[in-house]
Amino acid sequence: MNNDLEADLARVIGRAAERAPQAPSDLPARVVSRSRRRRSRTLAAATAVAVVVVAGGVALSVRGLQGAPDVAVHPATPTATTPGLVEQVWPDAVWKIPAKLREGGRKLRPVIFIDDRTLLLETWASHEKADALYAYELDTGRTRKITDIRTPKGVFASAFTAGAGRIFWQTIEDTRTRLWSVPITGGEPAPLPTDAPIRKGADKLVVTGDRLAFSAFQGGGVFTVPLDGGAVTPVKNAVEHHILTWPWVGMPGDYTPDNEPSFKELYNVETGEMSLALVRPGDEYVRCGVTTCVGVGAGGKPFVRLRDGSQERELPDTAMHGLSMDRFMTVSLPTRGQALLDLVTGKSGDLGLRPDAKGAMTSVQPGIRNDRLVWYELKGRLVIIDLARIAGR
Repeated sequence: MNNDLEADLARVIGRAAERAPQAPSDLPARVVSRSRRRRSRTLAAATAVAVVVVAGGVALSVRGLQGAPDVAVHPATPTATTPGLVEQVWPDAVWKIPAKLREGGRKLRPVIFIDDRTLLLETWASHEKADALYAYELDTGRTRKITDIRTPKGVFASAFTAGAGRIFWQTIEDTRTRLWSVPITGGEPAPLPTDAPIRKGADKLVVTGDRLAFSAFQGGGVFTVPLDGGAVTPVKNAVEHHILTWPWVGMPGDYTPDNEPSFKELYNVETGEMSLALVRPGDEYVRCGVTTCVGVGAGGKPFVRLRDGSQERELPDTAMHGLSMDRFMTVSLPTRGQALLDLVTGKSGDLGLRPDAKGAMTSVQPGIRNDRLVWYELKGRLVIIDLARIAGR
C-alpha cells in the first residue's frame, strides 16, 4: 500500500460500500471488492461487520448486538505516538487462535460469536463457499465440528446468526431464498418451512424471542418467521427498512449507491420510537448507528457526532470509515500500522499489522451494524477481538 493509497483509505472504504454491486450476500458486515464476489452474490456484500481489506479485496466478520451505549464523543487522535498492542490495552477481549484445523490443516475463518465464550468458524470448499461449521471454545482452545454444509454449485451459505440453541443462515438459488438451521450441539442442517417462497435475499438475520427476523437486501423490508418455520410476516411500518441492530431498523441500509446517509432514519420495532439523524449540507459518506454518526464534512474533514448533531468532533485525517457499536473505529498510525480506537474512552490499541516487503497490508475496519467480532490474520494466527467485552457488555 503506497502513501497516497493509505492517505485516501478512508474514502476508498466508504465508497466501496456505497458502490458495491447488488446481489445476494452474507456476513453481517460487508463491503464489496473483486475478491468478495460471494458476499455480493449472496446479498450482504454491502453491509457492515468487521471489514478486512487486503490489497484491494475485502473480508469481514460479524454479529449484531442489541442496544447501544450513551456515547461521549471525545475521540483520541493517535497521530504522534504508537499505542500499546491491542492485546495489552484490552487483554480480556483479545485472543490469538490457530488459523488452521489441527487435522487436515484446512484454513479456518471466523463468522460470529455464538456466545461470550464460543466462536463460530467455517471452512471453505472453494473461494468463500462454506462447506463446514465449527465451534471454537475460547477458554479451552477446543475445536468441535457442528455440521457439514452442502450446497449446489454457485449457491452459498450466508448471513449466519445464532440464538435459541441453534445456528441459522440462508442460501439463495436463482430467485429463491431458503432459511436453514442446525443445533449448536451438532447435527444435520434442516430447512425452515415457510408458507410462501421468500423471493428476497436477506442482508441480516437475527434471532428475537421465538422468531427469526430478517431484512431484504434489495428494496428493504423487515420480516419475521417462527424459529421452526411457518408464516413469513412483514414487520409493521418497516416496509423499506433494514436491520441495524434489533430492535432498531432503518433506511437507507448499508448499500447507498448514490452516497445517501446510511441509516439516517431509524425505527424501533418494539417501542415505536423514531430517530432522524442530522446531516449537514456538504456531508459525505455518512454512516449512522443507533446513537452516533461518522462521515466527511464539507471541508473534507472526517467527523463524529451524535445523531442529533450535538457533540461533533473532528477525527484524524487517518480515520477509517466505519463505526461499530456506536464507538469503535480504526485509525492509521505513523508506523503505517493501524489502531483500534474507542471513541468513548479515548483508548486505542495497535493491531500489530504492518506493510509487507511489497507495501501491501491488511486493513481492518469495524462496521456500523454494531458487530462485536473483529478478526484478522497475523503471523499465521487469527487475532480475535470481542468489542462487547471492551464495551463492558
